[in-house]
Amino acid sequence: MDRVNQRENHLLGENIKRLRLEHNLRNCDVLAQLQLRGVDIARSTYSKIEIGLNNPTVDLLIALADFYQVSFDEFFKKLED
Repeated sequence: MDRVNQRENHLLGENIKRLRLEHNLRNCDVLAQLQLRGVDIARSTYSKIEIGLNNPTVDLLIALADFYQVSFDEFFKKLED
């Protein structure tokens, strides 16, 4: 994996985690909502996405955007230091 992809994965993961924490949710809460939206994902896989080790699928991003009621842009925002 090249550095650009690693940075993008890390940014995506940080934003996915930020949204979860802003809504005061646990991973299992989000996973339950994803299942209701037809996305079955293991807790370990989801955790790896949040820390930038795995790529989220388009289906996952669509389901998360629907759940959090945000646009795709929200996943690609640069985080403030």
